[in-house]
Amino acid sequence: MITELVGNSPGVYALYDENELYYVGKSTDLKKRVKHHLRDKHFASWSYFSLYLVRRAEHIGEIESLLIRIANPKGNKIVPKGKSSSEMLKKLKTMVAQKQKDEFTILFGTTAKGKVKKKLKTSHPKTLEGLVSKATLLHKKYKGKEYKAKLTPKGQIKIGNKSYNTPTAAAKTIVKRKAVNGWRFWYIKDLNGEWVKLSDYQG
Repeated sequence: MITELVGNSPGVYALYDENELYYVGKSTDLKKRVKHHLRDKHFASWSYFSLYLVRRAEHIGEIESLLIRIANPKGNKIVPKGKSSSEMLKKLKTMVAQKQKDEFTILFGTTAKGKVKKKLKTSHPKTLEGLVSKATLLHKKYKGKEYKAKLTPKGQIKIGNKSYNTPTAAAKTIVKRKAVNGWRFWYIKDLNGEWVKLSDYQG
């Protein structure tokens, strides 16, 4: 349905590998270009995409160039040489900086400068213990690879022969970085048999 609405509109698109921006590109036919990436060298490196329609096609080169220079996606090996407006660049930098600040606050409850923010309310329980009544499968697809774990009634997550007391600790063994929210990383089947984030699970 979305691709029908987009049609052959011009604009800029972004490919994401989980929560990380992987690639930014432009096209005068967004629908055709995204389909192409399902078959080219990038096909196994991204899991979802977003589209940004541009009214005037002559601006898409400038927007693409600005995004790549600021975000530096790992999938873009070459930085476009398109001219960029200093005013547009300034506004885009401000927007990106604010977005990064908001994400930092959500993850750690503080700003990048260390000022303590009011702790955000979370929908998930404080502990995993008792969340399930029997050993239950957890699932995650990360960078094209399937990962599975088991959540026990005692609140432990088992991956192979190792056990973890929190979903974040288990997620870090896969993501290999500090900034990861385990409650939103892992997926579990709800009462309807649908895969939902662990943070949204109602036992």
